Amino acid sequence: MDFREENVVRRRRAGLVFALALLGGLGNTLPPAGAAGPSFQIGLIGDTGYTPAQDADLIKVRQSMAGYPLAFEVHDGDIQEEGTPCVDSRLQYVRGIFDGFSAPFVYTPGDNEWNNCKDAYARLAAIRRIFFSSGQTLGKRRMSVQRQSGLPENARWSQNGVYFATINVPGPSGNGPSTSGDVKWLNGTFDAAQSAKAAGVMIIWQDDPFSGGSNGALVSALKSRAKSFGKPVVLVHGDTHTHRVDHPWGDVLNFTRVETYAESGSRNWVRATVDPSSPSVFSFASVTAR
Repeated sequence: MDFREENVVRRRRAGLVFALALLGGLGNTLPPAGAAGPSFQIGLIGDTGYTPAQDADLIKVRQSMAGYPLAFEVHDGDIQEEGTPCVDSRLQYVRGIFDGFSAPFVYTPGDNEWNNCKDAYARLAAIRRIFFSSGQTLGKRRMSVQRQSGLPENARWSQNGVYFATINVPGPSGNGPSTSGDVKWLNGTFDAAQSAKAAGVMIIWQDDPFSGGSNGALVSALKSRAKSFGKPVVLVHGDTHTHRVDHPWGDVLNFTRVETYAESGSRNWVRATVDPSSPSVFSFASVTAR
C-alpha cells in the first residue's frame, strides 16, 4: 500500500468512526437490529394536580427528579381533579410545569382533562394544540419522538435498544378517541421492537386495565403481543390511585404492570432502571421528594 492509498484508508476509517459516534448520540431514534446500549434511568409519574397542595408536590417531584441522571420522564395522565374547569389556562399552566423538568418529558392524556369534560373532543383538540404540536417532547431538554398521524398524542421512541410508546387510553372505560388507531400503534410498536431485536418494550397509558371496564380489544392485543414478544414488557398506568408493581397475567410471565403514585403519594415517584443487558431489563424503586 503506497502513501496515497494509506491516506484514503485512514480517511474512510475516520469517517466510519465519526458516523458511529453520531449514531451513538441519537439514543431516542429507532435503533438498527440488535442494537443495545448501557443501562439508564427514567422517572414515572401520573395523577397529579388534584389540589393546590398537589400542584406544589409536583414541583417538589420535579426538583427531586432533577437530582438523578434521568434519560427522560413520563406522565401517564390526569393533570387536574375531575369536575374542575376544563379550560386552556389549566393546560397552559401544566405545560409550563412540565417544561421545567430537566430531562425530556413525555405526557399522555388522562380522562380528567378531556374525556370527562362536557365538550370532550374540543378539550382533546386543545390538549393536542398545547402539548403535541411538534415532534419534540416537553422539558428543558427535548428529544424527538414519532407521533401517530391523526392521533399525535400517541408517541413512540427508543433508547439503547429498548422501545417505548404512549397511547391515549383514559380511564376508567379505557375508550380513547380511536380504538383501531390505538391497536395499530401498539402493534406497530411491537413490530418495530421485534424487527430491531429489542431487549424490551414499555407501554404507557392512563387506564387501569385490570380494574374492569377497560378496552377489551386493546388489552387483548397487548396481552397477545407481550406473550409472542417473549422478552420483558411493562405497562405503566395510573387511574386507580394504588401504587403497585406486579405480574397480573399468570400466563404471561414476561409482563409487568406498574401503577404510578397518586393523591396521598403525590410526593412520590417511580425511578425505573432500564438495563438492556439484564434478563429482566426493567427494575423499579420508589423515591420520595423532600
